[in-house]
Amino acid sequence: MTTMKDIAKMANTSIGTVDRALNNKPGVSAKTRERIMAIAESLDYKPNRLGKALVLRNKNMQLGFIIEPITNPFFEELKRGAEQMRDALNEYGITTHIFCMNTHEENEMVELLDRMSDMGVAGIALNAINSPVVIDKLVKLRESGHRIVTCSTDISRGYRDCFVGFCHEKSARVAAELLAKFTGKKGEFLVTIGYRYIMAHMQRLNGFESKIKEEYPGISLAGVLEVEENDEIAFRETLKALEGNDRINGIFIAGYGIKGVAKAVEVKNLGRDIKIICYDNSAFVTDYVKKGVIDAVICQDPEKQGYMALKILSDLIIGDKEVRSDTYTTSIDIRLCENIDKDIQDWDI
Repeated sequence: MTTMKDIAKMANTSIGTVDRALNNKPGVSAKTRERIMAIAESLDYKPNRLGKALVLRNKNMQLGFIIEPITNPFFEELKRGAEQMRDALNEYGITTHIFCMNTHEENEMVELLDRMSDMGVAGIALNAINSPVVIDKLVKLRESGHRIVTCSTDISRGYRDCFVGFCHEKSARVAAELLAKFTGKKGEFLVTIGYRYIMAHMQRLNGFESKIKEEYPGISLAGVLEVEENDEIAFRETLKALEGNDRINGIFIAGYGIKGVAKAVEVKNLGRDIKIICYDNSAFVTDYVKKGVIDAVICQDPEKQGYMALKILSDLIIGDKEVRSDTYTTSIDIRLCENIDKDIQDWDI
């Protein structure tokens, strides 16, 4: 199906310009409008349902999005996707407030939820912290009519309308299979997570552990380190684990702290003797893959997650309908040295 993004690409212009041209809005020259209309016709473009609904209803609506600290590159990319959808919705008079947290603390998230409620938002997307105080706040928001979409990391189904993210348990089982094959199906594996209260990290840990126990009797777990999404803590704790156990030959990084773990392996000068699998590509991850320190990366397309979370939230509110499923997940994308530089597969906007 042809999208505005396809037309913008062919016309060498922005999605906003395409939207204004197709909907006969001001701010586009006659020449540009004519060119865009011709491209749309040649591609057999059909306007999307959301756009039509927004134009017809002309609602002055506000949405909210709470994102974890963008010191983690994953959330920086997720924010970029949310901003794309924010800009598209803005063309129809829908205002989206995006707030990035300064900490991983539940109290800060509750304060932001209260702030958005006071601002009058109709719905909120968020990287949810799976804690009683956050869940209690979300329950109250839903009872007052707010729509809730969790993104990247989830909470129990009864407390939100939809989850947009990744199949964390399945991806971790894939990681366990890869790491087992990389190491000859024997040895001891170390696992690092960010926080135990982040459901995504616990789902990855559970998936990894279950796969190892089910299929690889020659492999045991050397330990699970909670590194608080902090490279310094990850470096210190990983180094301590490596110094205390020379049988560790595999590391599964189930959260952030990648740079700290990789640095610890370099300091021990073990190189390829220890196989490492982590999540989410970035410039420094690419460097470590090319140097042979990190062996595989599981990518989950955070930009698409941010975009789709806000899109589904707006569908729920503007469309006055339930989404087809309460879960939307991106594909598991495995990167090795040979394909670490490839662009993330294009997706419809």
